[in-house]
Amino acid sequence: MTNTGLKTLEMWRDGFACENSDAIAEIMTDGFIFVGSNGDTRSREETLNWVSTTPDLVMSDLEVLYENDEVLVGLHSVVRSGGRGTAKVMFFARIG
Repeated sequence: MTNTGLKTLEMWRDGFACENSDAIAEIMTDGFIFVGSNGDTRSREETLNWVSTTPDLVMSDLEVLYENDEVLVGLHSVVRSGGRGTAKVMFFARIG
């Protein structure tokens, strides 16, 4: 089954909320690299651990701007508890 861009975003949102990255792990390639806005990177395993251990990161306002069989581009909001800030995130993901 192919996931839509919105379904993929929902999987990430729910992974943080439930402290469970299993659904995300099923769609990530072995060579997955997460690149943060400051250029720092996380490997697949580091990213899965981050999702599973960061329940205070709340994603909302999920919006897909463009998707096809090769890329996914979108926006979402992030709120961190404990007064650690909010952000509007634009992301680009290569598919396949």
